[in-house]
Amino acid sequence: MTERIEESFERSVDLLSRAATTHGFVASPSFDHYAAIWGRDASIACLGALATGRPDLVRTAAATLDTLSAHASPLGQIPAVMIPARGEWDFGEGGVVDTTAWFVIAVGRYLGVTGDAERTRTWWPAVQNAITWLGYQDVTGSGLVSAAPSTDWMDAALTRSGRTLHLNALYVWAVRSGEQIACELGEAWTVGGDELADRFDAWFWPRRDLDPATLYPHGFAHDATRIGYWEAATPARTHYLSHIVHAAFVETCDVLANLMAVAAGIPDAGRAALILESLEPSADPFPTRTFPQPIGIGDGSGMLISTAEASIPHRWRNRPGAYHNGAAWPYIGGFHAEAAARHLGRDAATALLDRVAAANALGDWSFPEWIDADGLPAGASHQTWNAATFVLGFRALGEV
Repeated sequence: MTERIEESFERSVDLLSRAATTHGFVASPSFDHYAAIWGRDASIACLGALATGRPDLVRTAAATLDTLSAHASPLGQIPAVMIPARGEWDFGEGGVVDTTAWFVIAVGRYLGVTGDAERTRTWWPAVQNAITWLGYQDVTGSGLVSAAPSTDWMDAALTRSGRTLHLNALYVWAVRSGEQIACELGEAWTVGGDELADRFDAWFWPRRDLDPATLYPHGFAHDATRIGYWEAATPARTHYLSHIVHAAFVETCDVLANLMAVAAGIPDAGRAALILESLEPSADPFPTRTFPQPIGIGDGSGMLISTAEASIPHRWRNRPGAYHNGAAWPYIGGFHAEAAARHLGRDAATALLDRVAAANALGDWSFPEWIDADGLPAGASHQTWNAATFVLGFRALGEV
């Protein structure tokens, strides 16, 4: 490992410590808007904290899960944010879906790392309700989650909707985590993770030899969907579809969503390596961009909502190469490095993790939220999830 990687690891652990509160991990200790328990950020922080093995950080991970589970909705949805100082929590202006999956993933990782079945049992009702709630987001009868725009981490004007790759990869990961938890606790479980993964793979990696009954019990209900699916079944595919809205099978490469599919163990080793090799250009010079190329207003996907873009504060606008629109996000880079360590080998993972370390080091180790097309740090500083995913990549590299 390089000296920069080693230093970034130490600084990542320190940032996790500074982000730790009695209620859990805040998204950033340096920016008021993020100095709260944001559901997705905090759950990802738990993964990194647990990977450190430090007792104080493991305790904060447990406190995070206490906070999130205590403020779940009556139907099982995990909130977008909890603001302890004001005793307030909410589920996001456009609704939030991914935090519910992230919560279950974090509980599964906590149990797997600590073996603490007694503490995990206190979260079991919230885990059950979370998976039930996610299952009820299947509005197409396809077995996949559907969602409105802006209901995951891309919650501004650049969005995906319908059956999105990102949310469904997290859904598969959450279901598999729930299976693990149920097994360890001796509880009943009815949702099949492997079956769900097969269905995910069939929808988001279209292929000509597929029996349509794999997608719907009675085949395609609409000719438009059938035609769209077969047209998307190209033999040279290197990444999963971004999202499916009725008959629109959107080809845009959602980099993080593909990484989440790999993290969930959905593609086999050969396909995982193919996907990661195709994502490498998105991680140069800083890892890792949200999309290989920025999305334009007239690109035909409908992903950039111009009316919303016009009303959003400037710091969250999506000009090409900025924010969600093709900027590099170090927290994505950490997940990328972890996946590379597991599927591409030590040399590829080391090179990638060193670039993530360089990204975190910008602005005197500011751990920036994102990096624009000119290589300049932007957004809020000291992003906790940057630290968390760097730890994940570091630990994975150490296991190669």
